[in-house]
Amino acid sequence: MQKGPPRMLHNGSTTSRRPEVQFASVESADKPPAEATATPGPATTPAAPTVRPTATATPTATATPAGPNETKPVLVIYYLWWTKRHWLDRLGPNYPYTAAPNPLPATMDSRGCGTVPAYPGTMLTDVSQGLAYNQDNPAIIEGDVRAAAATGATGFAVNWKGDGTTTQTRTNLPFNRRLQSVFDAVHKVNAEGVPFTIQLNYQASAKHLATEYIVNDLRYFVAEYGHDSALDHTYSQKPEMIWAGSWKYDSAEMAAISAALRPSLYLLGDEKPATWSPVKAANLDGTTYYWSSQNPYANPASFAQLKAFAAEVRSTPNPDGSPKLWLAPFAPGYNAQLLYGTTTCVPRDNGATMHALFRGNLTSDPDGWTLISWNEISEGSYIVPLTRYGTFYLDVLRSVIAANG
Repeated sequence: MQKGPPRMLHNGSTTSRRPEVQFASVESADKPPAEATATPGPATTPAAPTVRPTATATPTATATPAGPNETKPVLVIYYLWWTKRHWLDRLGPNYPYTAAPNPLPATMDSRGCGTVPAYPGTMLTDVSQGLAYNQDNPAIIEGDVRAAAATGATGFAVNWKGDGTTTQTRTNLPFNRRLQSVFDAVHKVNAEGVPFTIQLNYQASAKHLATEYIVNDLRYFVAEYGHDSALDHTYSQKPEMIWAGSWKYDSAEMAAISAALRPSLYLLGDEKPATWSPVKAANLDGTTYYWSSQNPYANPASFAQLKAFAAEVRSTPNPDGSPKLWLAPFAPGYNAQLLYGTTTCVPRDNGATMHALFRGNLTSDPDGWTLISWNEISEGSYIVPLTRYGTFYLDVLRSVIAANG
């Protein structure tokens, strides 16, 4: 993905206001508390063979892809909570940590659904051998950056929050140290001539945060990283930020946070058709939508629904006259059956789902994309190489980006 001077905003015209379209989604709840205590497991074990996908399917989306050079920027949502303790919490007390190689914690059908836990209490369908995928190790984060850059992705939308204080530093808590490791890794690959960037994805979705907390965190981020060369400036000279979970905040909170931060941040929301409003339009520069469970097979109308939502967002211009930004989501699939105890599942279908969602959501004419996700492993929307799929979905993403669908 080529990088050049900042490309300012979408080049389409504003559209007339359309009726709001409502549709169902599953909001991510896998936002772990601060480093919960768990029983220790082993440090490392031998690697297990990768279980390759076997199913094939034909995507239902019929939108005609654009040429390979017309792909808009792809930002991959990147979470910072995978540590050994988090693995232990999600795998549960009955998982055989000392087995070598580590077995898969659950079985699934050929499409990636029909989940059955192999060990009582597990919430995962995949495992890192030896629990080695630990983001407290900067080398793991550097490996993620290199692997993502090799797919042609523009960068990571890094999901982060601090401690909400005015005294926090780059090293005073685990999330801040991991955030710094992402910046260090991007600096390193950029110095080698590899293009890759960072966009902030502020974590305010799982827990409702006080206005002061959010303002303090984001002022810290701007002070520490606002002029960092690793930041993405595709859409603005200011640092770009997605406010994850913005749809949960009321009008007064939205207005206060926007007034405090919009002068120094390009402020994007995380909204739904049912939550977009004149207040959101007045206080945000655009939005994306965290629709991790969008199903191109069971809900083919979702493509038209997103197109209508994008038009609604763009119907009100920004104060400078530019149209609102619209970043469309896409995902490899979704399976949080063990995490939430539900039957909801979007089959991966051997990569066909990622292609189908991208092609179908092209009809919303997005300014860019948010891939859900690099490592939301508990909700089954991840592409990070683990035991079950290895690098298969990195190859799928590479093909999606190369072909613009």
